[in-house]
Order: sequence, then structure tokens, then C-alpha cells
Amino acid sequence: MKSAPFDYRRPESLEEALALLAEHGDEAKPLAGGQSLIPLLAMRLAQPALLVDLDRVPGLKGARAGRIGAMTTQARLENEAELPGVVKAALPHIGHFQIRTRGTVGGSLCHGDPAAEWPALALLLGAVMHARSRRGQRAVPAAGFFLGPLITALEPDELLVEIELPAPAGGFGFAEVERRGGDFALVGAAAQGTAVVVFGTGAAPQRLAEVEGYLAAGGGPGRELRALAEREIQATGDIHASAAYRRRVGAALVDRVVARARA
Repeated sequence: MKSAPFDYRRPESLEEALALLAEHGDEAKPLAGGQSLIPLLAMRLAQPALLVDLDRVPGLKGARAGRIGAMTTQARLENEAELPGVVKAALPHIGHFQIRTRGTVGGSLCHGDPAAEWPALALLLGAVMHARSRRGQRAVPAAGFFLGPLITALEPDELLVEIELPAPAGGFGFAEVERRGGDFALVGAAAQGTAVVVFGTGAAPQRLAEVEGYLAAGGGPGRELRALAEREIQATGDIHASAAYRRRVGAALVDRVVARARA
């Protein structure tokens, strides 16, 4: 299919981009790397009247001291030495290399796919999303950013400009199961210290509070942890995997990433 007709603007400044979003509201759609949006346009699942291309907006690319610009590509991050270890472990699983050369961190977070790695990493690490609009700026914790499948807390006139990653403590682990390399995860899990998240299981990535409490109390990998995780995981089924599969495999991955974090 071909996309529905739309206008296209390529602002040269953040102020110009924000002005376009404020003027056009729901009719405008920011374009970052395009790896999620362009397929939606082609299938006419998204039909904005205006695309606002952010590629030339200065100040939105690069990583420094726990801060990542929203327009930083996944491939560029692969060369950053100061990233948390769990992020480095997850990066090779984000699509294929060709996708990582165009796909951006902010684009993935704003798309909010429940099977994507970045929403899960943000939730695991307690990331803070810094958004801007002509009305001002605000900081949104990851726990309140992902509202449902492909739904975030961003308003139509807001842009995600920067992601803040607090310094992690403790060991980490990351694992996912996909049908083929580069596919979205059927099920995934990650651990950082005693924090544990699963993704690809339901409507949004899920922190496992009961599992975390068990680990904080001195529990560790094994049958009891797997049983606890399987009970807590809120899973849904689809044509790719059943809810029971996602709970069972998710529990096994939780056990695996916790063991890696302990190691």
C-alpha cells in the first residue's frame, strides 16, 4: 500500500519544530528515524496531515553522563563506553544493523511497542523522559510514561528531547526469545540489581514487584523464583504465542537474568 497524502516540513531548530506541533496538534506527527512510523504510514494505520522531520534539529543527538538525546541512533550508542551494561547487552537485539543505523532511542520510546527493548530498559533503570513544548518542559518518569500498547503520556504538542538514565547499581542480566534474529521479542526479561522487568508479554513492559521483593529479602534463582514470576507475569496471547507460553518462558528468562545479575 501507499501512504495517504501528507505535508512535509523539515525544521532547522527545536523552536520551529515545537511551533509546528503546537499549530497542527493531532494532525501533525514527528518523524525521527522512521523505522516504526514509515511502515504505519504505508499500511495507512497512521494518516497524519503533516510530518515534522526532526533530523536537522540541533541538540537532539548524542550521549553524555547519563543523558541520551532523543534523536540518537541505536548504532551510534553501540560505540558509547559509558552506557549501563544492561543497555549494551540489549542493543544487538534491537532489530537488524540496518534498522539500528536509522532507528532512534526517542523514536522507539515514543512508539511504545510493548515488545521493544527500550521501553523495558527505561522502566528497569528508572529512566526519566524530558519533554518540551511551547508551553514549557516537564520530566516524566518511565513508570508513568507507557500507558498501553503504542500509547505514551506525551501530549500532541510535545517532543521527547532527552532521556535521563540514573546510574545503575549491582549486576545485570538481559535475555529475550524471538522467532528470528532482528524480530521483536516474543518474550524478554532484564534485571538490574534486584529490579526485574519482563516485556513482550502484555500491553506494556512490566516490573515484577513480588519478584523484586523476594530478591530483596535474600531469595535467588531457582524453582521458587520461577514459580513466583510465572504467577506475577501479566501475559496476553496472540497469533505468535499463547499467554501460558509467555508466562512460562518469561519465568525461565527471569530466572536466567537474575542468575546473570548475581554472577
